[in-house]
Amino acid sequence: MHTIVRHHRTPTSFAFTLVELLVVIAIIGILVALLLPAVQAARNAARLSQCMNNAKQLALAVHNYHINWNRFPMGYGWAGNSTGHQPENGSQGVEWTWCNRIFPYVEQANVYDAIDWTINGSGYGTPSQRPFIGAQIEIFHCPSDIGAPTPWESPSTPDWKMARISYGGNFGFGPLENSSASDPPKIEGVFGRNYGARLSHLSDGSSNTIMISELISGLDITIRGTHSYDEGPVYMHNYSPNDPTPDLVRWCSGNDPPQVGCIEITTKNTVVHTSRSYHSVGVTVGLCDGSVRFVSDSIDLDVWHALGTPKGGETNSL
Repeated sequence: MHTIVRHHRTPTSFAFTLVELLVVIAIIGILVALLLPAVQAARNAARLSQCMNNAKQLALAVHNYHINWNRFPMGYGWAGNSTGHQPENGSQGVEWTWCNRIFPYVEQANVYDAIDWTINGSGYGTPSQRPFIGAQIEIFHCPSDIGAPTPWESPSTPDWKMARISYGGNFGFGPLENSSASDPPKIEGVFGRNYGARLSHLSDGSSNTIMISELISGLDITIRGTHSYDEGPVYMHNYSPNDPTPDLVRWCSGNDPPQVGCIEITTKNTVVHTSRSYHSVGVTVGLCDGSVRFVSDSIDLDVWHALGTPKGGETNSL
């Protein structure tokens, strides 16, 4: 009889040592540290691309308005008639902004058609107007603008909310309006009070004049950037892009981001907003020819001034 001998093998253990685990963790940490800046850069590039695309669509919307009405929409001012469009130098009616007047050209015709143009759009929270002044329009928001999705809210009337826009119309040199008759004549931009330029007005050329630029929306009760209030969707060329000089704003919460200072003023329609963005070293602008550019903060101030004046006689271009 043969005896069968069975051999039992002890399984070999392949566990990592503590040192090996620490080395693997260190390598993973290094890879993550190398990867995160690349991921962040890709996200920033995507946000900038979307921001520039929005500016392009807004510039084209203003041009489509011009095709129908032979002028750009007025920056803010009197409606003039029940459709929200005014005769040249119209001075009767109630105030709405350039943003409201391009609603049909940014796929918001239903909002536009429901507006009662005989009621002040930038006024005092009239209940029937709240759906329009509070309308969140995606194309109005630059993805980098953290304040844009959050509406301005009246501290005294919480249900009065105004939605925001990340882009301001070129109002030339601030303040928005002269505060007295003795002030020097205001240098107009492409938009103004009761005024929207015609292409034929741009004696410097449409490719040498900025139509819109980014601005940083206000936070909390800072009114800057609201799309239906006359002092909201405006910027001026007094200072170069992202200049540290604080903006002059009617209602100022003091909680604005560090990229923009905010000084509250009491005289209405004398605001000064500078072109600003959350992008690195520059801002997105839309020119009057419908093109879009990214302008560096280091642009020569004289060139920036020239780009903001449609009738200055300058030849500077981007």
